[in-house]
Amino acid sequence: MLLLTVFLAWPSSNVAVQAFTTPAAPTHKRLHLLTFDLDDTIFPIGPVVAEANDAMISRLQTFGYTDANNDEIVAASKRIRNELREVGEALTYTDLRKQSIRREIMRLTDLQHHQVDDSIVEDVFDSWLSTRHASADKHLFSDCVDALEAIQIQHPDAIIGAITNGRGNPLFMPSVKDFFHFCVSGEDEGVFPKRKPDKGIYEAALETFYNLRKEESPDSLNWIHVGDDLANDVGAAAITGAKSIWLSAEEEESDLPSWSTATKEEMERRAMLNDSAKKYVSSKISSLNELESAVMHILTGER
Repeated sequence: MLLLTVFLAWPSSNVAVQAFTTPAAPTHKRLHLLTFDLDDTIFPIGPVVAEANDAMISRLQTFGYTDANNDEIVAASKRIRNELREVGEALTYTDLRKQSIRREIMRLTDLQHHQVDDSIVEDVFDSWLSTRHASADKHLFSDCVDALEAIQIQHPDAIIGAITNGRGNPLFMPSVKDFFHFCVSGEDEGVFPKRKPDKGIYEAALETFYNLRKEESPDSLNWIHVGDDLANDVGAAAITGAKSIWLSAEEEESDLPSWSTATKEEMERRAMLNDSAKKYVSSKISSLNELESAVMHILTGER
């Protein structure tokens, strides 16, 4: 912020009086809301899920299920999704994982579905989830915290939120929790099943923002969303009213991770959505250390 200074020299004294004019008006729009995707945007999802899965298997083994196997759990997840698809139903990722854990216990025993101890399923899932948060915090991209600090300094009044389809939550990650005001998940009651790229999850994030900032008007909102996925982040956020920053690494992975339950048809549809979302990119960055510059370009109307 520019301050104009005038020095007045009094004839009878060597004292200089410093007078300040009204601060110059900012040359850019005010940032009201900045939202982030999580997986592969502020941390790499691959090692995070791998470590959470290892913790899940280890926990199952402590209960005596020594032959528990993650590949079997992934296969069970795919079978459950196919069964639900045939009847037109859907599950949250949380319930899908819990059912998959239950089926793994059934595979290793003679127990029927209703005979599996619910407390064990909950315990194993909690181990997976707590490790996921701890691992995400450990694997944060090296420039993540610095980028968030820069945003906080340059835009101290901005609300910062997370919008994710899964169970990641920065409010449970010690290194970044103090930067975030809220997290909206596709698992949340009132949001599911409106996961990205459905605009419903973004509308839920906006509702959360306006609950925090009741004085803000939708007509003047300056909202920027950051994410790595063209369809889920760039396109879906843009049609809900955000300017979108696409975090695109130099090398894009085309193969599905081993733990994914997405079908071939879903991936083909995703590819089409990605292509159509490119026109909504307001700024493209390759790492988070470019974020503040990209935000300022958007707020000043530059490209």
